[in-house]
Amino acid sequence: MQFIRTSKATDWERPSPSIVQRFARALLGFIPRSNPDYESKLHLVHEWLIEFDERGLPHREIGITKNGKPVIAGPNKENYGFWLDTNMSIADFCDAPLTRDEFETTWKEAVEKLKL
Repeated sequence: MQFIRTSKATDWERPSPSIVQRFARALLGFIPRSNPDYESKLHLVHEWLIEFDERGLPHREIGITKNGKPVIAGPNKENYGFWLDTNMSIADFCDAPLTRDEFETTWKEAVEKLKL
């Protein structure tokens, strides 16, 4: 396993759904979304901690706020995961490495805080 800290995909704007978007969501509400708990919180993510498996593919992820607190984490029973839903691998990143202990400590905090 490899671990990194990245600021990629942290430029989300605060969601403000239009009437059309709200209507479409209500109309298509029966269709499962891959990350229902992420959508309203992506704009809060200042950096990501990502764990990659032996093949170099994303395995777990934690979205961290500017204050260093986890705001989203996955996968879990409700959310597939942002990075897990991409075709990116560790080779696509040139970011700061992270230790297993740093990741696991933050993962435990996320599990407790976010009730995963």
